Amino acid sequence: MAPSFSLSSLLSFMLTILLICPTHAHKNVQVSEKVLYDICHNHADYSFCLKALKSDPSAPLPDLVGLTNVSINLADVATNKTLELIASLKSNTSDPLLASQYESCGVFYGNIAHIIEDAKKAWKAGDYETVFVKAGGILTYNVDCSDALTFKEASSLREANKEVYNYFTTLLRVSKSLTKDG
Repeated sequence: MAPSFSLSSLLSFMLTILLICPTHAHKNVQVSEKVLYDICHNHADYSFCLKALKSDPSAPLPDLVGLTNVSINLADVATNKTLELIASLKSNTSDPLLASQYESCGVFYGNIAHIIEDAKKAWKAGDYETVFVKAGGILTYNVDCSDALTFKEASSLREANKEVYNYFTTLLRVSKSLTKDG
């Protein structure tokens, strides 16, 4: 009687594993070119998205979790470079209205930097839904900065802001792939 019970317990356990694992397996499987296409095909800048996700040519494509981390790091670096640019532009202008626009963007980017830290913590905790939500929230501040820039002289900040937008759109699309609805 004991061997029969052990065998049925083992079979039940194996069935449970088989039912649970496929629902999460896609997160830990190396990303294929098709997955990259699926992530990037509706991106405003397909080639930017693809280039960002393949930014380390010496490394094989990671799984979706790793790709989300790559996206977070790229967006973080771009955000910090933009914060530095804003500080430089603000200190080098004598136009108070232009300085005010830079100041507004500095506030928006301060919020972006804070939120990306929250996204990093969520990623480390495996909370990909929060990463997705944070990426979407960051895009709001990015658009607010874009809307604040009305002077032609702000073109270098407009370009940097667009790059940050593209990185966070990429992060949004990758993190969406990890959510329940992705």
